Amino acid sequence: MNRPISPKQPKLGTFGMALVRHRATDPSRRIGVLVVNPGGPGQSGVDFTFAVQRNFSPEVRARFDIVGFDPRGVGRSQPVQCSAAVLFGGPTTHLADKTGFDALVAHGRKLREDCTRHSGPIIDHVSTDDVVGDVDALRRELREPQISYYGLSYGTVIGQRLAELHGAHIRAMVLDSVVNRGLNARDYVASVARAAADAFEQWRQWNERTASSPLHGKDVVALWDELMAKAARGELVAPDDPTRHLTIHDLSNTLTSIAAVPDWAELSARVHAMHMGGVVTQATAGGDTFLFPMAATAIRCADRSFRVRDFAEYRALTRLENRISPHTDGSVRGNVAMTECLGGPDAQAPQRPAAMRTELPALLLNSRHDPATPHDEAMSVRRQQRNATVFVTYEGGGHGVYNRSECTRRVSDNYLVSLELPPDGSSCPSVDQ
Repeated sequence: MNRPISPKQPKLGTFGMALVRHRATDPSRRIGVLVVNPGGPGQSGVDFTFAVQRNFSPEVRARFDIVGFDPRGVGRSQPVQCSAAVLFGGPTTHLADKTGFDALVAHGRKLREDCTRHSGPIIDHVSTDDVVGDVDALRRELREPQISYYGLSYGTVIGQRLAELHGAHIRAMVLDSVVNRGLNARDYVASVARAAADAFEQWRQWNERTASSPLHGKDVVALWDELMAKAARGELVAPDDPTRHLTIHDLSNTLTSIAAVPDWAELSARVHAMHMGGVVTQATAGGDTFLFPMAATAIRCADRSFRVRDFAEYRALTRLENRISPHTDGSVRGNVAMTECLGGPDAQAPQRPAAMRTELPALLLNSRHDPATPHDEAMSVRRQQRNATVFVTYEGGGHGVYNRSECTRRVSDNYLVSLELPPDGSSCPSVDQ
């Protein structure tokens, strides 16, 4: 499907938006089209739809044509790309002084120039508002007066804005693991730090009650703090590569990444191996000769006005997140938010609370212990959209709710298929191990 890069600037040309449709397996009972986006930003909706048998129940697959798309700048839709040599060759994003801050700003300008050279004009037109225009154009192309929509994580940002700008064309909307579009930088940094602290506590409790854990019966807080101190001194090496040192941020990111599953057994095994000197596989950055996809950064910087003005502001926010979550040194997500857009242009569509307008309230789903989209922020969206949403909590952990349990699937499917709204504020019990 061809779309203009900018309807207001036709000379910029068009791009091909990649699409895939999984047709309803029971055409006689077909309800309509369910458009899906798996988030990221930067995840492929095409790939998500290829895996539709894993991602949606048989009933949803029977009743809907499920349509996935790669948003502009992502995957097969003219992706934003940058030189790996420039991307990975910059200074640290964990800043110690004004000199480091200024160097990161300079590198941000250089990286933006490099990405623009390799990506072309689409890099300036990847905001959520641009994507929402594409989704409504897709609806018209499909000749559907209304569509249903499922968005996961960043896909909930698309959904909120879609409901604001084109709510009359939405039949039903499931927003799974909800992003709060109304946060400023300080509130965001504090929120994800609280989520990191909660993830750490959930891991500690799991070790305390799980006899099969290699850390059961041990002081896991002291053990973890010992590893963090060792990493801070530059003494913690990757067991599979003694030439590479692990930082406190590597450890913190490992915790919150595994919390998104969650797989506390995996985290405990890794921590035990590092403590005992065993083998732990860590991902490494790519080489310096290829192009690296950068859709996530381009989209977030188009949507967020999280521009730290100077080193003093950066230091104040860093101290805040460290006070909130001292065992994890704040949150890597918070650091990314503070630093990834430095040196780049201003946000094109800065974040603000949406004013969702749909005939039927949207269904909001969120885990109680989600390290990526914190539960308190999903609740904040519910309060902002009191007449436009209903909220259901999964009482366990992890990022992504629909497939967590029979209960979460049933609540979602009843809404999508029968337009049956669950009681607002209801919950599904945890099935986490």
